[in-house]
Amino acid sequence: MSDRYDTFDFGVAVTDGVALVEFDDTHRHNPWSMPRMDGLTRLLREFSRDEQVRSVVLFSGVGRSFGVGGSFHETAKFTGGEEVDAWIDQVTDLYVAALQLDRPLIAAIDGYAIGIGLQIALCADYRVGSSRCVLKMPEFELGIACTFGGFMLETVAGRAVAQKMLMTCDEWDALQSERDNLLHEVVPAEALRDAALRRARQAAAFTPAGFRKTKPYLNSNYIEGLERTRVAGKLAHRAAFAAGEAQQKMNRVIGTNAPAGAVR
Repeated sequence: MSDRYDTFDFGVAVTDGVALVEFDDTHRHNPWSMPRMDGLTRLLREFSRDEQVRSVVLFSGVGRSFGVGGSFHETAKFTGGEEVDAWIDQVTDLYVAALQLDRPLIAAIDGYAIGIGLQIALCADYRVGSSRCVLKMPEFELGIACTFGGFMLETVAGRAVAQKMLMTCDEWDALQSERDNLLHEVVPAEALRDAALRRARQAAAFTPAGFRKTKPYLNSNYIEGLERTRVAGKLAHRAAFAAGEAQQKMNRVIGTNAPAGAVR
Protein backbone atom coordinates (compact mmCIF):
# COMPACT_ATOMS: atom_id res chain seq x y z
CA MET A 1 0.00 0.00 0.00
CA SER A 2 1.35 3.40 -0.97
CA ASP A 3 0.64 6.36 1.32
CA ARG A 4 0.29 8.35 -1.91
CA TYR A 5 -3.33 7.19 -1.98
CA ASP A 6 -4.22 7.38 1.71
CA THR A 7 -6.25 10.57 1.29
CA PHE A 8 -8.67 9.01 -1.19
CA ASP A 9 -11.93 7.52 0.09
CA PHE A 10 -11.33 4.19 -1.60
CA GLY A 11 -9.30 1.16 -0.71
CA VAL A 12 -6.22 1.41 -2.95
CA ALA A 13 -3.47 -1.20 -3.11
CA VAL A 14 -0.67 -1.17 -5.71
CA THR A 15 1.04 -4.54 -6.15
CA ASP A 16 3.40 -5.50 -8.97
CA GLY A 17 2.16 -2.65 -11.12
CA VAL A 18 -1.56 -3.33 -10.59
CA ALA A 19 -3.64 -0.76 -8.71
CA LEU A 20 -6.69 -2.37 -7.09
CA VAL A 21 -9.38 0.18 -6.21
CA GLU A 22 -12.13 -1.15 -3.95
CA PHE A 23 -15.37 0.77 -3.51
CA ASP A 24 -15.50 0.39 0.26
CA ASP A 25 -18.36 2.78 0.98
CA THR A 26 -20.42 1.76 4.00
CA HIS A 27 -23.53 1.22 1.85
CA ARG A 28 -23.42 -2.21 0.22
CA HIS A 29 -24.93 -0.90 -3.03
CA ASN A 30 -22.34 1.87 -3.54
CA PRO A 31 -24.41 4.91 -4.61
CA TRP A 32 -22.33 7.51 -6.46
CA SER A 33 -22.56 10.87 -4.73
CA MET A 34 -20.82 13.91 -6.17
CA PRO A 35 -17.96 13.78 -3.62
CA ARG A 36 -17.34 10.11 -4.46
CA MET A 37 -17.36 10.84 -8.20
CA ASP A 38 -14.91 13.68 -7.66
CA GLY A 39 -12.69 11.40 -5.58
CA LEU A 40 -12.56 8.72 -8.27
CA THR A 41 -11.90 11.34 -10.95
CA ARG A 42 -8.91 12.67 -9.00
CA LEU A 43 -7.69 9.14 -8.29
CA LEU A 44 -7.75 8.14 -11.96
CA ARG A 45 -5.82 11.27 -12.88
CA GLU A 46 -3.25 10.50 -10.18
CA PHE A 47 -2.71 7.02 -11.60
CA SER A 48 -1.65 8.58 -14.89
CA ARG A 49 1.15 10.36 -13.02
CA ASP A 50 2.35 7.28 -11.14
CA GLU A 51 4.88 5.22 -13.10
CA GLN A 52 4.49 2.39 -10.57
CA VAL A 53 0.94 1.87 -11.86
CA ARG A 54 0.72 -0.12 -15.10
CA SER A 55 -2.93 -1.22 -14.93
CA VAL A 56 -5.99 -0.47 -12.77
CA VAL A 57 -8.87 -2.58 -11.45
CA LEU A 58 -12.13 -1.01 -10.23
CA PHE A 59 -13.74 -3.51 -7.88
CA SER A 60 -17.08 -3.16 -6.13
CA GLY A 61 -15.78 -4.95 -3.04
CA VAL A 62 -16.76 -8.39 -1.79
CA GLY A 63 -20.54 -8.73 -1.67
CA ARG A 64 -21.11 -5.14 -2.80
CA SER A 65 -22.74 -3.65 -5.88
CA PHE A 66 -20.58 -1.87 -8.42
CA GLY A 67 -22.95 1.08 -8.13
CA VAL A 68 -26.69 1.78 -8.12
CA GLY A 69 -26.54 5.17 -9.79
CA GLY A 70 -26.27 8.65 -8.37
CA SER A 71 -27.11 9.45 -4.78
CA PHE A 72 -30.84 10.10 -4.57
CA HIS A 73 -30.21 11.97 -1.32
CA GLU A 74 -28.58 14.59 -3.59
CA THR A 75 -30.66 14.43 -6.74
CA ALA A 76 -34.04 14.27 -5.01
CA LYS A 77 -33.35 17.88 -3.96
CA PHE A 78 -32.67 19.14 -7.48
CA THR A 79 -35.05 21.73 -8.88
CA GLY A 80 -33.72 22.01 -12.42
CA GLY A 81 -31.25 24.85 -11.93
CA GLU A 82 -27.50 25.34 -11.74
CA GLU A 83 -27.14 22.39 -9.37
CA VAL A 84 -27.96 20.14 -12.34
CA ASP A 85 -25.13 21.68 -14.38
CA ALA A 86 -22.64 21.05 -11.56
CA TRP A 87 -23.80 17.43 -11.30
CA ILE A 88 -23.51 16.87 -15.05
CA ASP A 89 -20.02 18.36 -15.05
CA GLN A 90 -19.03 15.99 -12.25
CA VAL A 91 -20.42 12.99 -14.13
CA THR A 92 -18.77 13.95 -17.42
CA ASP A 93 -15.40 14.67 -15.82
CA LEU A 94 -15.38 11.20 -14.25
CA TYR A 95 -16.16 9.39 -17.50
CA VAL A 96 -13.59 11.41 -19.42
CA ALA A 97 -10.94 10.77 -16.74
CA ALA A 98 -11.55 7.02 -17.05
CA LEU A 99 -11.28 7.14 -20.83
CA GLN A 100 -8.17 9.35 -20.70
CA LEU A 101 -6.37 7.09 -18.22
CA ASP A 102 -3.48 5.80 -20.32
CA ARG A 103 -3.28 2.54 -18.41
CA PRO A 104 -5.50 -0.52 -18.96
CA LEU A 105 -8.67 -0.14 -16.88
CA ILE A 106 -10.56 -3.26 -15.81
CA ALA A 107 -13.99 -3.15 -14.17
CA ALA A 108 -14.93 -6.03 -11.81
CA ILE A 109 -18.71 -5.92 -11.47
CA ASP A 110 -20.70 -7.62 -8.74
CA GLY A 111 -24.27 -7.01 -7.60
CA TYR A 112 -26.00 -4.13 -9.34
CA ALA A 113 -24.52 -1.82 -11.97
CA ILE A 114 -27.30 0.70 -12.52
CA GLY A 115 -27.31 4.13 -14.17
CA ILE A 116 -24.09 5.93 -13.27
CA GLY A 117 -22.66 2.67 -11.92
CA LEU A 118 -23.12 1.00 -15.29
CA GLN A 119 -21.85 4.07 -17.11
CA ILE A 120 -18.60 4.02 -15.10
CA ALA A 121 -18.16 0.39 -16.13
CA LEU A 122 -18.77 1.30 -19.78
CA CYS A 123 -15.65 3.49 -19.63
CA ALA A 124 -13.41 0.52 -18.80
CA ASP A 125 -11.22 -1.26 -21.34
CA TYR A 126 -12.35 -4.66 -20.07
CA ARG A 127 -15.36 -5.67 -18.00
CA VAL A 128 -15.54 -8.83 -15.87
CA GLY A 129 -18.89 -9.58 -14.28
CA SER A 130 -19.87 -12.01 -11.57
CA SER A 131 -22.50 -14.60 -12.45
CA ARG A 132 -24.95 -12.80 -10.16
CA CYS A 133 -24.42 -9.25 -11.42
CA VAL A 134 -27.33 -7.23 -12.82
CA LEU A 135 -27.03 -4.36 -15.30
CA LYS A 136 -29.77 -1.81 -15.81
CA MET A 137 -30.40 1.67 -17.22
CA PRO A 138 -33.69 2.74 -15.54
CA GLU A 139 -33.63 6.49 -16.10
CA PHE A 140 -36.90 6.74 -18.03
CA GLU A 141 -38.90 4.86 -15.40
CA LEU A 142 -37.41 7.18 -12.79
CA GLY A 143 -38.49 10.27 -14.69
CA ILE A 144 -35.04 11.56 -15.65
CA ALA A 145 -33.21 12.01 -18.93
CA CYS A 146 -30.86 9.36 -20.29
CA THR A 147 -28.54 11.26 -22.58
CA PHE A 148 -25.36 9.71 -21.17
CA GLY A 149 -26.72 6.20 -20.79
CA GLY A 150 -28.14 6.15 -24.30
CA PHE A 151 -24.99 7.50 -25.92
CA MET A 152 -22.65 5.23 -23.96
CA LEU A 153 -24.68 2.08 -24.52
CA GLU A 154 -24.87 2.76 -28.25
CA THR A 155 -21.13 3.43 -28.40
CA VAL A 156 -20.18 0.26 -26.54
CA ALA A 157 -22.91 -2.27 -27.39
CA GLY A 158 -24.75 -0.87 -30.40
CA ARG A 159 -27.99 0.96 -31.10
CA ALA A 160 -30.35 -2.00 -30.80
CA VAL A 161 -29.07 -2.92 -27.33
CA ALA A 162 -29.23 0.73 -26.24
CA GLN A 163 -32.79 1.08 -27.47
CA LYS A 164 -33.93 -2.10 -25.76
CA MET A 165 -32.35 -1.22 -22.41
CA LEU A 166 -33.73 2.30 -22.43
CA MET A 167 -37.21 1.45 -23.68
CA THR A 168 -37.81 -1.59 -21.45
CA CYS A 169 -35.85 -0.46 -18.36
CA ASP A 170 -35.36 -4.20 -17.82
CA GLU A 171 -32.58 -5.90 -15.91
CA TRP A 172 -29.81 -7.63 -17.89
CA ASP A 173 -28.40 -10.65 -16.10
CA ALA A 174 -24.76 -11.64 -16.49
CA LEU A 175 -25.22 -14.02 -19.41
CA GLN A 176 -27.40 -11.62 -21.40
CA SER A 177 -24.91 -8.84 -20.66
CA GLU A 178 -22.10 -10.98 -22.03
CA ARG A 179 -24.12 -11.86 -25.15
CA ASP A 180 -24.81 -8.16 -25.74
CA ASN A 181 -21.11 -7.24 -25.28
CA LEU A 182 -21.72 -5.26 -22.12
CA LEU A 183 -19.43 -7.73 -20.34
CA HIS A 184 -16.35 -9.38 -21.81
CA GLU A 185 -16.21 -12.21 -19.30
CA VAL A 186 -18.45 -13.78 -16.63
CA VAL A 187 -17.06 -15.70 -13.66
CA PRO A 188 -18.46 -17.09 -10.38
CA ALA A 189 -18.89 -14.37 -7.76
CA GLU A 190 -16.22 -15.87 -5.50
CA ALA A 191 -13.71 -15.74 -8.38
CA LEU A 192 -14.44 -12.17 -9.53
CA ARG A 193 -11.61 -10.35 -7.78
CA ASP A 194 -8.98 -12.88 -8.82
CA ALA A 195 -10.23 -12.97 -12.42
CA ALA A 196 -10.03 -9.19 -12.71
CA LEU A 197 -6.57 -9.12 -11.16
CA ARG A 198 -5.42 -11.83 -13.55
CA ARG A 199 -6.52 -9.72 -16.51
CA ALA A 200 -4.89 -6.66 -14.95
CA ARG A 201 -1.57 -8.45 -14.48
CA GLN A 202 -1.70 -9.56 -18.11
CA ALA A 203 -2.38 -5.97 -19.17
CA ALA A 204 0.35 -4.62 -16.88
CA ALA A 205 2.84 -6.63 -18.92
CA PHE A 206 1.93 -4.76 -22.11
CA THR A 207 4.67 -2.53 -23.48
CA PRO A 208 3.65 0.86 -22.09
CA ALA A 209 4.51 2.93 -25.15
CA GLY A 210 2.33 0.88 -27.45
CA PHE A 211 -0.74 0.87 -25.21
CA ARG A 212 -0.43 4.47 -24.06
CA LYS A 213 -0.29 5.71 -27.65
CA THR A 214 -3.18 3.53 -28.81
CA LYS A 215 -5.83 4.06 -26.11
CA PRO A 216 -6.16 7.86 -26.59
CA TYR A 217 -6.73 7.32 -30.30
CA LEU A 218 -9.33 4.59 -29.77
CA ASN A 219 -11.20 6.67 -27.18
CA SER A 220 -11.03 10.05 -28.93
CA ASN A 221 -14.47 9.81 -30.58
CA TYR A 222 -16.00 8.48 -27.36
CA ILE A 223 -14.64 11.46 -25.42
CA GLU A 224 -15.79 13.93 -28.07
CA GLY A 225 -19.26 12.43 -27.86
CA LEU A 226 -19.30 12.75 -24.08
CA GLU A 227 -18.34 16.41 -24.34
CA ARG A 228 -21.30 16.96 -26.67
CA THR A 229 -23.46 15.03 -24.23
CA ARG A 230 -22.26 17.31 -21.42
CA VAL A 231 -24.05 20.17 -23.17
CA ALA A 232 -27.16 18.22 -24.20
CA GLY A 233 -27.32 16.50 -20.81
CA LYS A 234 -27.56 19.77 -18.92
CA LEU A 235 -30.53 20.89 -20.99
CA ALA A 236 -32.31 17.53 -20.80
CA HIS A 237 -31.75 16.99 -17.08
CA ARG A 238 -32.73 20.55 -16.20
CA ALA A 239 -36.05 19.98 -17.95
CA ALA A 240 -36.59 16.58 -16.34
CA PHE A 241 -35.88 17.78 -12.81
CA ALA A 242 -37.92 20.94 -13.31
CA ALA A 243 -40.93 18.73 -14.04
CA GLY A 244 -40.73 17.35 -10.50
CA GLU A 245 -41.81 13.74 -11.09
CA ALA A 246 -38.28 12.35 -10.77
CA GLN A 247 -37.87 13.70 -7.24
CA GLN A 248 -41.07 11.98 -6.12
CA LYS A 249 -39.89 8.63 -7.48
CA MET A 250 -36.44 9.06 -5.94
CA ASN A 251 -37.93 9.77 -2.52
CA ARG A 252 -39.99 6.61 -2.91
CA VAL A 253 -36.80 4.59 -3.55
CA ILE A 254 -35.10 6.22 -0.55
CA GLY A 255 -38.09 5.30 1.61
CA THR A 256 -37.92 1.64 0.64
CA ASN A 257 -34.11 1.44 0.95
CA ALA A 258 -34.08 -0.33 -2.41
CA PRO A 259 -31.43 -0.07 -5.14
CA ALA A 260 -32.07 2.72 -7.63
CA GLY A 261 -34.42 1.54 -10.33
CA ALA A 262 -35.64 -1.48 -8.37
CA VAL A 263 -38.93 0.14 -7.41
CA ARG A 264 -41.42 0.47 -10.25
